[in-house]
Amino acid sequence: MDIKITRMTGEDVDEIHRIESKVFSEPWSKMAFLSDISNDFAIPLVARFEKKIAGYACLYKAVNEIQIGNLAVSPDFHQRGIGTKIMDYIIDLAAKQKVKVLILEVRQSNEAARKLYLKFGFRVAGKRKYYYHKPREDALIMIREVD
Repeated sequence: MDIKITRMTGEDVDEIHRIESKVFSEPWSKMAFLSDISNDFAIPLVARFEKKIAGYACLYKAVNEIQIGNLAVSPDFHQRGIGTKIMDYIIDLAAKQKVKVLILEVRQSNEAARKLYLKFGFRVAGKRKYYYHKPREDALIMIREVD
């Protein structure tokens, strides 16, 4: 599968928000994505397959750390390795930018996402109590050192 990962643009936001609303119980607003596009510290990415948006990620760089604030794959593309391609890209980007640590929060019950992150060498470093509200649930804080 030939996936192209590029920087997100304003033209992508409607489709990304549609996917976001299908995938998450607390979806980000269109304004959140538009804000990321214009912020210097944000790295919003979109993964495309045959011109269709297959997934996306929103990253935030601070000094020598990148936080993965959002990562999703369209339900139309689940189980096709899109999440793996996005994670490969993020880890390569982090290494090129000499980032030392990747960090993220994930719903404790989101087994598919946790398995993906564990596959890429993330480890659970802590928990944020009641981080999510719909439904109310803890978030696991996961980190990965970058070589």
